[in-house]
Amino acid sequence: MPNIQVKIAFLKDEYLEDSELQEKTENLLQDIKQEVEVESAGLVAVNNSEKGAKDIGGFLLGVLTAEVKVANIKSLFRFLSDRLLGKIIEMEVTANGKTLKVKASSTVELNAAIKAAQEFVGE
Repeated sequence: MPNIQVKIAFLKDEYLEDSELQEKTENLLQDIKQEVEVESAGLVAVNNSEKGAKDIGGFLLGVLTAEVKVANIKSLFRFLSDRLLGKIIEMEVTANGKTLKVKASSTVELNAAIKAAQEFVGE
């Protein structure tokens, strides 16, 4: 089975400056690289931007991606459920040529989004 692509976007918080949002994104990225066995992980370059997206330093503001083997997806989802509580996010999971997009703005929604993503990839 091919690797699973996960894209996480922090939605703009009215209390955060762009630079603070990007710092949160970069910190999460570093933590993912250190704590989860991923094939690759990085910020999303502007050339992959969606219409109307803001960028900072050549990367989309508040957006990162991770590519994970199926065997490691549970650990990524567990990590994300611990780290993203209380954050407003969009998550896009691509597996087997299909894509699931979910949004979460509360703990309940985040848990439901991660459960939906787990079911989507068959975990």
